[in-house]
Amino acid sequence: MSDYIPIFISTLEPNTIPGVDLFQREADGDRFVLYCADDHPIDEGGLARLRARGTKHLYVASGSRDLFQQYLRSLIEAPSRPGEVSVAARAGALSEVVRDVLDASFSAGDLGNTVAEASRWGALTAGIICSNSSAAAELFRVLHHDYATFTHSANVAFYAAMLAAKLGFSQHDIEQITTGGLLHDLGKLSIDDKILSKPGRLTEGEFRTVKMHPTWGLRQLGCRKDLSFGQLMMVYQHHERVDGEGYPVGILDDEIHDWAKICAVVDVFEAMTSFRPYRGPMPKQLALEIMEKDRSKAFDSEVLECWAKLTREICKF
Repeated sequence: MSDYIPIFISTLEPNTIPGVDLFQREADGDRFVLYCADDHPIDEGGLARLRARGTKHLYVASGSRDLFQQYLRSLIEAPSRPGEVSVAARAGALSEVVRDVLDASFSAGDLGNTVAEASRWGALTAGIICSNSSAAAELFRVLHHDYATFTHSANVAFYAAMLAAKLGFSQHDIEQITTGGLLHDLGKLSIDDKILSKPGRLTEGEFRTVKMHPTWGLRQLGCRKDLSFGQLMMVYQHHERVDGEGYPVGILDDEIHDWAKICAVVDVFEAMTSFRPYRGPMPKQLALEIMEKDRSKAFDSEVLECWAKLTREICKF
């Protein structure tokens, strides 16, 4: 199994050439057979039959990972015109590539490159979301929900972009907000992974350490000229509460930046609805119900109401 990497069929666009062999896993789980050769167009009818059977994944050889990433990037950067790449494929590719980019950037520890990549992919994300009314829904459906810091950061950024668009922000602001979302948890990279992935309850000392991550993130990014004040406040204030009971400072409603209020809502929602070392994902409807009990206490009322409406529209509950 380690010789193959699963890929979502939602990232594949019919009639495009993948540039890498695609494999299907046999029912016994022990064998992989060729589904589509690297130089053959992906068949639309074949994808439809896979979906009808409930198949969500095909596979690529682990050595072909970089080639498949090139294919995904070509889908994202394709012109968004009728007859070109579908919004569903672009959204699926975006989810995969941004996670991969953040994973590599966070692991490398190159702050300048991380900010540059976040800015680039923030702009691309905003462009896709603002260019098509169905993009948010398509992206919402293909997100991963593991507890890796880079996955959480990618999801928070995507959710923040959707919410900012729903709230009526300009595309320029959505680009900046998305970039801020990608960087909002940068301070967690200074925390021992044994704490972040601990399956049980944190000790008081461990929780104090975790609560330092907004401050550490601001210290790393605060002197940069390529980030705006709003983006820095997303990093520093995304755990503040409008009732003053948040951290790291405990400021009140009017002192919290509007972009940080957006980040606060989607950060909590993403954490509640994703896998964590100590529990499984919470149903989205239940997460919203719990969050709405904190309306005007933890969260800005208007921002939370808009997010709840958008989520219910997409998930149809």
